[in-house]
Amino acid sequence: MKIVIYPDVKTDLSKYEQLNADDVVVYDEKDEFNTTITKTSDFDIIGGCDVIILTLNCIINGRYDITPIEEVCRKLSQFVLDDKIVVFDTQLPPRSVHKMSKVLDDLGLIEDINLTYTVMVNDDTCLISATNETSLEKVKDLYCDMAENIETTNNIQTAECVPLLQSAYKDVMVAFANQTAILSEAITIDLIEAIKYANMDNDVHLLNPQPIANHDIVRDSKEIINLADEYGEIAQLSQTTRDINNYVAYHIAYRAEKELYLKLHLAMFETTVAILGITSDDTLISEDDNVSLTLIDDFVSRDVEVWVCDDKVDEDIIENHGAKKISIDEAYEADCIIIMTDDESFRNIDADRI
Repeated sequence: MKIVIYPDVKTDLSKYEQLNADDVVVYDEKDEFNTTITKTSDFDIIGGCDVIILTLNCIINGRYDITPIEEVCRKLSQFVLDDKIVVFDTQLPPRSVHKMSKVLDDLGLIEDINLTYTVMVNDDTCLISATNETSLEKVKDLYCDMAENIETTNNIQTAECVPLLQSAYKDVMVAFANQTAILSEAITIDLIEAIKYANMDNDVHLLNPQPIANHDIVRDSKEIINLADEYGEIAQLSQTTRDINNYVAYHIAYRAEKELYLKLHLAMFETTVAILGITSDDTLISEDDNVSLTLIDDFVSRDVEVWVCDDKVDEDIIENHGAKKISIDEAYEADCIIIMTDDESFRNIDADRI
């Protein structure tokens, strides 16, 4: 089989060196990809291939956006025939491949269009789905060396939904932990110890409370809500989950205000608060639904002087929220220190200096 990979700048082309095929070419119109795989800028080569693998990123600024892949599908529509397989090898929200089938064959001339969708469901397992059994088996054989395990399903929308279910589940578990943490303060229990013993039941897997969830968890959990709204269904659990995890910011602000008044007899506008950690991701992907930024905004609205320590976030973003970027050493001068992410540097805070 002749394979053409259609990537973008975020594609890790090294993994496609393991494709089970002798004739693999990367379409590189602008000569911008560094790869050992043969490259070409000739778009017409797609007309002579058996399989087109689309690896374009469809998560833009932390949100799903299928515009890039839709634009490419319009260009490819002239080449898509009954015997050509199109593989969508990028994370997409449910029904995206169905929508792209209408773009590739807008007149509905192809009776059994060969579309396949792949997604990694964990570090070792690739899930492959397709519109027909022939495409499924061919792509399964093509990807056999790219993952330790290959799983298949005949329903593409099922495969598209798996990452959303994984993230929404994690979001619910975080929300339960946070809800229980707030309750534990009222009934004075050691929640971390209680979780340790509760998890001795093999069917229980409680998480520790955490104010900041990875952005992909937030994004996919919200996508469940968006889909429910789109199709006129309910998503009460997901909506409540998001509300609980966003409420953490206001609860932390309340706790800080209470402690500062009881111990230092200070009103909030008289204080300086140091917030350690904005994001648990490698960089701040989006400012939406970020609990630390919500907390900063709440403090600033009440004339609190807010200092922020997080090397992964640009100073401009921090200043745009009315705060000041500081080093970890400067944090000791604040009236209150709030740790928002589980960063190793924050684990080594000097208790004696506090």
